[in-house]
Amino acid sequence: MPTITQPGTIQETDEAIREKTLPPYKVIFLNDNVTTMDFVVHILIAIFKKDPATAVELMLETHNTGAAVVDVLPLEEAELRQQQTIEAARSAGFPLRCVIEPA
Repeated sequence: MPTITQPGTIQETDEAIREKTLPPYKVIFLNDNVTTMDFVVHILIAIFKKDPATAVELMLETHNTGAAVVDVLPLEEAELRQQQTIEAARSAGFPLRCVIEPA
């Protein structure tokens, strides 16, 4: 049976509702003395879709403070980006660490 809605209202899909109710997770980069700054910026742009200026700011925060929250995402998305980051770093020969924790 079709759902009747008021004119001008928007029905949310089950997926949109599910994403709103999922608890957020922080994706955190940890500083090391081997991974280059350029590589960290590259990862932030390529995997986390950050603009270049934001990527540089996050890289510098990671470098200067030891860690930085680079994104807040639903768990599945955070895990995927963590995996992509670690795989890209290892294939490039870098020990970049990326952890996730509840926001």
